[in-house]
Amino acid sequence: MFVRLSALPYCLLLCLLVLLPLSSAQAVGLPGLLGTGKTQPPAEQPLGQSLDEVIKSLENDQQRAQLLTDLKKLRDATKKAQTPAEEGVLGLIGGTLSSFEKQFSGADSPITRWSSEFNQAKDELGALMLPASEWLPIIFAFALILMVWSLLAAALIWLSHRLRERFGLTEELPQHPKTWDLLRFALRKLGPWLIALIMTVYMTYKLPSSLGKDLAMVLAYALVVGTCFSAICVIAFSVLDGPHRHRALYILRRQAFRPLWLIGSFAAFGEALSDPRLIASLGSHLAHTAATFANVMAALSTGVFILRFRRPIAHLIRNQPLSRRLTRRALSDTIEIIGTFWYLPALVLVAISLFATFVSAGDTSTALRQSLICTVLLVLCMVINGLVRRHSLKPLRGHKRHALYSERLKSFFYTLAHLLVWLVFIELGLRVWGMSLIRFTEGDGHEISVKLFSLGGTLLFAWLIWILSDTAVHHALTRSRKGLANARAQTMMPLIRNVLFVAIVIIALIVALANMGMNVTPLLAGAGVIGLAIGFGAQSLVADLITGLFIIIEDSLAIDDYVDVGGHLGTVEGLTIRTVRLRDIDGIVHTIPFSEIKSIKNYSREFGYAIFRVAIPYNMDIDEAIKLMRDVGQKMRTDPLQRRNIWSPLEFQGVESFESGNAILRARFKTAPIKQWEVSRAFNLSLKRHLDEAGMDLATPRMSVQVITAGGGAEKDSAMSL
Repeated sequence: MFVRLSALPYCLLLCLLVLLPLSSAQAVGLPGLLGTGKTQPPAEQPLGQSLDEVIKSLENDQQRAQLLTDLKKLRDATKKAQTPAEEGVLGLIGGTLSSFEKQFSGADSPITRWSSEFNQAKDELGALMLPASEWLPIIFAFALILMVWSLLAAALIWLSHRLRERFGLTEELPQHPKTWDLLRFALRKLGPWLIALIMTVYMTYKLPSSLGKDLAMVLAYALVVGTCFSAICVIAFSVLDGPHRHRALYILRRQAFRPLWLIGSFAAFGEALSDPRLIASLGSHLAHTAATFANVMAALSTGVFILRFRRPIAHLIRNQPLSRRLTRRALSDTIEIIGTFWYLPALVLVAISLFATFVSAGDTSTALRQSLICTVLLVLCMVINGLVRRHSLKPLRGHKRHALYSERLKSFFYTLAHLLVWLVFIELGLRVWGMSLIRFTEGDGHEISVKLFSLGGTLLFAWLIWILSDTAVHHALTRSRKGLANARAQTMMPLIRNVLFVAIVIIALIVALANMGMNVTPLLAGAGVIGLAIGFGAQSLVADLITGLFIIIEDSLAIDDYVDVGGHLGTVEGLTIRTVRLRDIDGIVHTIPFSEIKSIKNYSREFGYAIFRVAIPYNMDIDEAIKLMRDVGQKMRTDPLQRRNIWSPLEFQGVESFESGNAILRARFKTAPIKQWEVSRAFNLSLKRHLDEAGMDLATPRMSVQVITAGGGAEKDSAMSL
């Protein structure tokens, strides 16, 4: 018998070899050879000669390979002959409608399958209808387990209430809950029921297994899971606490616990009914129908919850801090739109889950259960991220010298923690749908994952280097010897930060491309050639850059300095790597390239001198004029508005010169930078007022007139003031 069976493949191979000479068009007549079509004429060659050719073909490797190639060609020709002709758009629409019609009609339609499922579940329920004497132990076990669990939970709730009263703890969450408050809230809601369930399982472990015991444990498990789900959701809402969100959080904390408890309980009950022991006790169809009903109730409860609390949740989503609304307008507008219409995609997902459940005739292992599990995972991810974000907002206690480093490194590592939490959520969510990133990296996607991980590591390392270097520059330039910010930092910091950022980005890009498998040698050579060409072709630009670099390094000028540069006098408003921007006293902005700067007159460094040149009238005693000027200078040094600007007593430098017969006295004050002109104006005003009070006037130009008589003598000598 074994010999006969083993000879069957050779007979099939012989039949295929006989068909080899046929063309692809003749391959359609294959059913005729099997006796389903017209009788074919006998082969022209004798059977023995055909067998000899087959044996020769199998003995030679080259002919065997040719035989395999011919068989593949025959298979492809057969598939091409069976491929239907392409259809147009109308044909595609018609085919789609036809497939939908076949799917929703006939013996395989959802209604037919639901009817069959209900009938079989009804039969299994009828089979469970035992006599009253056999039902009493089941009902007794069910009621006893639930009663024990409820009493234990009630006792634990009473004990927790007494402890709260003893230590003065609040029952509900405070307005700004801390991490310990959230944990205590979860323990208060979940702890008594969970501990009671564990004690009940331990106490009923020795009871014989029965349908009543299994149903009681499933019901208790579903209620505990519902409590856990609702507590986690309320904690997730509380994590989003912030300004102008208190009313929405109050509504959710007070009113959302029971609807969320119903959603979690129905979902957990539907999941628990898929247990093999319950399926064996109830029957596959009855357990399947009950699980589907529980999942449908969970979906409907979710829809009701979405419609009922759409406004408070929208308020939580839309309300963003003022700083984010001002600095990130695009993100704020996007969040505003999401918060307004968030419930629409949520309702669509619920509807899709219900539709998928109906089409699959209640297949609880598909969309509905997986969507609920993914929702729970998403809520957990939001809670963990919220706790991490809340912990990151706590101030650090450390040395003030390294506070800037600690703050920025803390932000970096907390960002990595958020990224890790989301990666774990994505991995768990994919596992719910039968996929996995880890399996992908270990299998076909190993090379792609290695390149992606190297790319991500390069970007993270470049980000860390940027944080450290930028913080070092900021720390070095913004802290002088007294620990105060200076104007030089405002000048050099943007330039150095831009150069560092561009250098780090270029290096990270080259390293990332090299890790991705690209040959970066031509890229580096091309960059060198381009840089050399720019250096020769843009000499003026290079001159501007080099001159500006030395000016900035030597600290010849800085932002807010009052300087005279290139014939323009004004305040420095901005510096780039190529130009300096001045605003003069008339408000005109001058942009001057660094290469055109030959000299710099800076009036804003260290101190200034307010210089006075006062012309003394010819009829005024010089000593009296000096005394008057000293009195004015001393009065100015006691003036509350000017004493901070004057850094020295009035310094007399003597008589500078004579103009039109008047002595010119020269004096000066040492003043704060850029305050010399203000001090000069104030001194001149005060001196004029003192002269007016003394009845004197400032010196005016004088001209002497002499009249000569005819005899050659001076008849009159007088002076006129002009």
